[in-house]
Amino acid sequence: MFKELCATLFLLCNPMINGFDFSYDINPRDDFVKGIAECTLINNAFIPPNERVIVAISVAQAILESDWGRSRFAKEANNFYGIIETDITEPHIKSLRSDIMLKVYGNKCESVSDYIDLLNTSSAFEEYREIRIKQVLDDNVNVPEVISSLKNYAVDPEYVDKLLFVTLGLFRKYPHIFKSQEISEYYKNNKKT
Repeated sequence: MFKELCATLFLLCNPMINGFDFSYDINPRDDFVKGIAECTLINNAFIPPNERVIVAISVAQAILESDWGRSRFAKEANNFYGIIETDITEPHIKSLRSDIMLKVYGNKCESVSDYIDLLNTSSAFEEYREIRIKQVLDDNVNVPEVISSLKNYAVDPEYVDKLLFVTLGLFRKYPHIFKSQEISEYYKNNKKT
């Protein structure tokens, strides 16, 4: 009985199955933040704690990679994280400036789900997973340390600094969505005057 209930809840609530989606047309930045945050939370609910991502970092990366959802890849392909498609037979959208193909997603939350899967499976993010598991076991999340382990996500040598800046900005602007005493302290101690 319990297994059937869990399976039913998974089918009803899983964003990949029920097509959860969001719009960010009315208040673009605020709605984008809330939508990506909600997709991340929903996806996190269906995976073990040691595989969950930090919601604010997920949103910050979506902001950086898709320019707040305004990029062509975001608008035409629901690809908010710049995730590359290597199989030409799979749905993709081609870059206008190179031969790179990016994945196409059926809805916005599929992009978030694939991003989480990428962080959990790609060899490029082994350090990220090691830091995350240690922090989960210690029950002490150090957001700047997690961000520093994402240096392989982009070729931009300043990516980690940009990601930290955007993440800290999310904690400041949206404290009702992103709550972290550690980030508040970090911001106070590292604020440029």
